[in-house]
Amino acid sequence: MISIRGKLSGFNKLASSIRPAVPTLRDTLVTASRIHEKFSTTNLAYPLNVEGDPQQGHYISFFVRVTSPAKLKAYKQAKSIISAAAADEFGGGISREALLKARKAVESAKTSNGVKSNAIQIQNIPSVRLKTAISLYMPPSVQVSYETKYGEQEIGMLAETGYDAIKGFMSGESSKALTMKALEGGGQIVKQMALAAIETAAPGAKALFAIDRGKVITPKMELMFEGIGRRNFSFSFVFIPKSEQEAQVIKDIVYQFKYHMAANYVGGGAAGQREMKIPSMFDIEYMHIGKQNQNLNKISTCVLSKMDVEYGGDRYVAYEGGVPQTTKLSLSFSEMEIITKDHIEAGF
Repeated sequence: MISIRGKLSGFNKLASSIRPAVPTLRDTLVTASRIHEKFSTTNLAYPLNVEGDPQQGHYISFFVRVTSPAKLKAYKQAKSIISAAAADEFGGGISREALLKARKAVESAKTSNGVKSNAIQIQNIPSVRLKTAISLYMPPSVQVSYETKYGEQEIGMLAETGYDAIKGFMSGESSKALTMKALEGGGQIVKQMALAAIETAAPGAKALFAIDRGKVITPKMELMFEGIGRRNFSFSFVFIPKSEQEAQVIKDIVYQFKYHMAANYVGGGAAGQREMKIPSMFDIEYMHIGKQNQNLNKISTCVLSKMDVEYGGDRYVAYEGGVPQTTKLSLSFSEMEIITKDHIEAGF
């Protein structure tokens, strides 16, 4: 390990080569207080003035979302009221106002950014966003991929014949027409079965039959819609502290991501050693001058699925006390919701 000597000289020499003066802790707190007052957030930010820098303007905010026992209790109570009303009109004394309020509470818990959520966890585990946000500088570029899944589906003669017969029956075709379709399809099915039997007894007979006729019997292949892929987001940041305050903020940022992506065992005894509480979730917003940037896609609630931390560069260099000169952070997020047309219309 290579250390830069001097209690503050390492930070101050680097800082003086980059900017005229390094703010004191008091100055930093006062500046941060003004920024927080203006933008109504309590942030861990890198650089320290990333939110208020007029020359920057763009940054990403990560908000931690944790399970809320109070919201969960209210949600369960609201569902109980609705269940009681369903079993006995207005629950044997439940007012219409209380029922409407309960329905509103349940529906609001099932929405994300104004769109009805399609994630079971979001619908059934109400959560609350913490006041503290992590605001980091905007990377050179951000990417988002939308995926629609299709797959090849084999449709054999038997399936096609059965489908034609059912479709004809439902459309009111005559018995004679249905019989002719069945006989025609059945003949092809019998031919395929016979060829399969001959092929088993005499391998190669099916190929000879095809060569003789100059054509082969093949199933139809259809491209079928299978679903929508889940979006993933990856961000990479490089932190080079210019002061002791900034070094501490970087340490706190790394800690917050590590802490909230982890989970603890719950309960006691044998069962407690097998059950783990679900980790925190994250809301991610692209920001511009204190407001969400409406020109970029919104991101639904995510989980932090992978995190890589790298200290040092080509060689490990540290300030006095072991503070790394460079910290690299890579984050991989997965959205909990499938992005539908309704989400696209809402800006996702």
